[in-house]
Amino acid sequence: MIFRDDEIIEFCRATKDTNEIHDPEFMATLGRRVIVPGMFALAQTVNLEAGFLKNHARSLRVLFNSLLSSGDFVTLCSTIPHKDPSEIRLSAINHKDTLTSKDEYTRLSVKETDFSTGYQGILHRLEVTQEQIRKFSALIGATDPDVVNFLFAVSFASQALLKSIDRPQTGVEEEIDNMINKNTGISPFYHTLEIRIPEPFPVFDPVGSLDYYIHFEREKPLKLYAAYVRCENQGKVIFQSQYKLIGIADRIILRMAKEIKHHKVV
Repeated sequence: MIFRDDEIIEFCRATKDTNEIHDPEFMATLGRRVIVPGMFALAQTVNLEAGFLKNHARSLRVLFNSLLSSGDFVTLCSTIPHKDPSEIRLSAINHKDTLTSKDEYTRLSVKETDFSTGYQGILHRLEVTQEQIRKFSALIGATDPDVVNFLFAVSFASQALLKSIDRPQTGVEEEIDNMINKNTGISPFYHTLEIRIPEPFPVFDPVGSLDYYIHFEREKPLKLYAAYVRCENQGKVIFQSQYKLIGIADRIILRMAKEIKHHKVV
């Protein structure tokens, strides 16, 4: 498949993502192609195994190793590694698998992830419209509404994380805010994401609002942070997750975006 500018724009509208690296006009001024939102590629890839996600998976571990640019040819696929039916490997392959590294890969598993879920976190309530869900469903090509709602809740968590940083209420949040919002030239980049999926699989209607309870922990000052997120809908836990956020210089992120190719007119 190919991720196109118009689809990226629509995905960002659906998930309220205003990052300039996903804006064709802004990126064009730099001579670079738009960077594909990581959650866009992830949601489409996870949807390949919608049945396994809904009926068997208790966890999703994601590794964001590199970036995709608009116009890239990408192969989204799922495989069973080591002939182990309890686990499915997910890949998004361009010149390499962007969801894997030398030592780790993205997977759906019947095993629960092992991270702390005891943090209460600060509540961030986000409003959700039917139009957002409709657009999101069409863009990721999902047909099961329960899977659509779950993957939307996972994707929309990025907006909740940004709101918690833009409106800091704790010392760690202020530290992250100072790092990325004070003209430092540094942005947060997801390194890993681990999601614990409730049993039975959560069936809910996100239209109205989703509640995200967020707690940040500092692992390396001005470099590495952990964000613990619990998503709820009307008091029901939809998922619990742990993000590892790394501060990366904007110039490095932009350097990873592909250049715009100008075709000569004959």
